Amino acid sequence: MMRDKVPKHENEHRNVSRFADDCDLGYGLGIVGDDIWGSKSMSPLQLLPRFRAAQRAMAELEAREQWSRDDIEAWQLERLNELWAHAIRHVPYYRQLSITNRLPESFTSLSDFQTVVPILDKDLVRTRQTDFLSAKAAAGQWHLSGGSTGVPTSYFRSNKAHLELLRGRYRFHAMWGIDLFDRWVLLWGHASSFAPGLTGRIARINQPILDRLRKRLRLSAYDLGTTSLRRHLQSISRFRPAAIYAYSTAAYLLAREAKASKFRCPSLKLVVLTAEPAFPHIVEACEQAFGVPVVAEYGSSECSVMAVEWPDRTLRVREDFFILETLARIDGRYDIVVTVLNSESFPIIRYGIGDVTDAPLDQSQTGFAILKNVSGRQHDLLISREGQPLLAGWFEDVLEHNDLIRRFQIHQQESGDLVVTLELNRPDALPDVRHLKQIFEGKVGFDVQVRIVEKLSPTTAGKHRWITSALACKLSLQHSADEQSLTTASLR
Repeated sequence: MMRDKVPKHENEHRNVSRFADDCDLGYGLGIVGDDIWGSKSMSPLQLLPRFRAAQRAMAELEAREQWSRDDIEAWQLERLNELWAHAIRHVPYYRQLSITNRLPESFTSLSDFQTVVPILDKDLVRTRQTDFLSAKAAAGQWHLSGGSTGVPTSYFRSNKAHLELLRGRYRFHAMWGIDLFDRWVLLWGHASSFAPGLTGRIARINQPILDRLRKRLRLSAYDLGTTSLRRHLQSISRFRPAAIYAYSTAAYLLAREAKASKFRCPSLKLVVLTAEPAFPHIVEACEQAFGVPVVAEYGSSECSVMAVEWPDRTLRVREDFFILETLARIDGRYDIVVTVLNSESFPIIRYGIGDVTDAPLDQSQTGFAILKNVSGRQHDLLISREGQPLLAGWFEDVLEHNDLIRRFQIHQQESGDLVVTLELNRPDALPDVRHLKQIFEGKVGFDVQVRIVEKLSPTTAGKHRWITSALACKLSLQHSADEQSLTTASLR
């Protein structure tokens, strides 16, 4: 499928980050003996007000999880009315919406709200970002979402809202026995390092420093060949993390290698799968290989983490921060619509996020609602000439940080050759096609054809897949539990 890019605005600050890069896992630094990564003793960062406040909030967040349905909806309605009152006074889009549609200044019930307020289309947020920024916005940062539908979205989040949402993540981790300052391994990318010029250079310098301060080890998910996976496992063993946070596909490939090498990591307590669907065969393979619970989270850059898997193995919506609706479609499935209750600085109200689920939200009389499943972004892996799997995110990040490219598609043919199709922001401003071809061919080892078209059209592959591989499909790498390693001979 195609991938849209948001043009930059002059004199507008953006912190360009991916979801995991944007999530402060709250790690501290402590040095004991030869352990350069930190110790289990108290970290100096634990004394900072933000972390002390987060630790104090854990008991309250846990108590909310046992609220009755009436208590949950009363809380949501109160926060919704506060958000709405701010939005129609200080946010251009909502002020005009309330006038045009003659909307009330407050709502007497959630059903009243859902009946009269129209669904917010993602394209409106993408193309009219400044119309959603409050004139009374608190201190915060602009961010750029990768976009699960292939359309990046620029959004603003206040520092206060960011910290509140992080506490919900800390509570999720605590459910599974993970302390605020435990060590994490991120099997992830680093999209900011692909930014051009000084921005990219600063990101490449800053990220390792930030990772160390937050007591986390970042392992590249861009190269998932056997040699790299074995190196990752050695690094994990030395680091002794409590948890691993990874792309679902990357975790699956790591688990296959871990099982083949009889890998053990006694310190490990949890694996969190994110950014891609956590299919049952992926969860099963990871749990068998690592010997710990493997759980999913559901979120997006612009909304943060909205639902997490509890120890009862249900995916529960954090309803004290979000209102989630599941609206019936003609195909029998349900569209997910989101309201972020603490988003006053950049209100996200009845936001059509572009994801779907197979069942309506399960709202019992006690406790947070259950979301059955989510169909989110799914890419194919690409395959190198050596037969090694390559995460599509590397190619995505390279193109995402080229300001001349608006949208793209990448398709790997059964022969291994790549066809890269680009739609430009301006037809008179051409990217360096020779350079793109050179770096892509250096990565995959196959021929690369770069095409420029006036406009990309959706493909039959589905809106969540703008990077596809007929070769990976042929080898059944995505959906097979076969433990046999890929070799060059398998490509012949």
